[in-house]
Amino acid sequence: MTVRKGSRSKRGSFLSFTIPFDIAMVVLGVIAALWRPSPQWVEQNFTNGYYPDWQHFWYSFTPLLPFALGDVVIAIGVLGVLAALILVRPFWRGALGALALAGFYMLWFYAGWAFGYERPPLESRTDFAQSRITPAAIDALRTRVIAQMNRLAPIAHARNAAGDDPGERLLQLNQSWTPVVQRLGDTWQPQVSAAKPPIAGWFMDLNGTSGFTNPFTLETQLAPDLLWFERPFSQAHEWSHAAGFNREDEANYIAALTCLRDPDPIAQYSGALELFLYLPQLKNYPHSMFAPQVWADFAAIRKRNAHFVNLNFSRFSWRVYNSYLKSNNVASGVENYDEVTRLVAGIPLDAHGLPVATASASTPRGNK
Repeated sequence: MTVRKGSRSKRGSFLSFTIPFDIAMVVLGVIAALWRPSPQWVEQNFTNGYYPDWQHFWYSFTPLLPFALGDVVIAIGVLGVLAALILVRPFWRGALGALALAGFYMLWFYAGWAFGYERPPLESRTDFAQSRITPAAIDALRTRVIAQMNRLAPIAHARNAAGDDPGERLLQLNQSWTPVVQRLGDTWQPQVSAAKPPIAGWFMDLNGTSGFTNPFTLETQLAPDLLWFERPFSQAHEWSHAAGFNREDEANYIAALTCLRDPDPIAQYSGALELFLYLPQLKNYPHSMFAPQVWADFAAIRKRNAHFVNLNFSRFSWRVYNSYLKSNNVASGVENYDEVTRLVAGIPLDAHGLPVATASASTPRGNK
């Protein structure tokens, strides 16, 4: 009995000792969530300040792990909150501990990645002009993309059937991607690797999510049900989030440019097809407008979605994500994905397929 009383007393003393720390974590988490740093501060002190070292830190060891460390981090957080609420007594002490852990994760989330939502938009760092975005320009863009799809589809299908080395293709995609993100404002070189298999892959399949960048460890993950011609675009999209481009339209824009300037026809086809799906659509397309392989790929996408996606669950999860984006300075919510159209139409490209930057934009020397 004496031992038990003593151990309880020591435990109570320890819990009392941690109260100031717990309160501090709650306060810091709330401040991180509510603070809206200026775009200039984010660009100079976060994205091109301490974030590169943070991103390189995680890359220094996470590619060596056969699993996504970010999944473990999230699981620990969820289990920690539940354990505090269920096991710690008195209840108010457990609730404070749970809030402290949530505050710690909130601080980690914002200070480690989500401040990037306040980054100045690409329009401020490129020769973007709203006047270029006209119905005629969009129609011409759609026509060019369809022509690219039809030209690339037979080549890409043949290359995929040949079974080329996926590691070599990924390295090539990385080499095509890096100059794009550097031209668009990163004065450093992001370090990225192949996507990790997600523990919650079933969740991604169920709600129609193609990929995910873990905001805690900056690892990228792709949905298990992605088709071969969707993977290059989705991988480049998620890499862009890890490189400090949080907005979905910007990640789509970078992914499209990356794939279209990649010498691999599979990547090119992936970029053209995904860009087409984000463009404003016509009511009807005559059968002669697309090559047979393109029609087959459209059918494969429909078949995959019909098999995996739960419409009610998908609508609910996308409504939640819509609210999340709007709360993080993305006014259009999930419609931000489709706003890639205005970036493609409004930003001219140079001879290397890179966006033309403004004179004030930082561009590393020697990049093409």
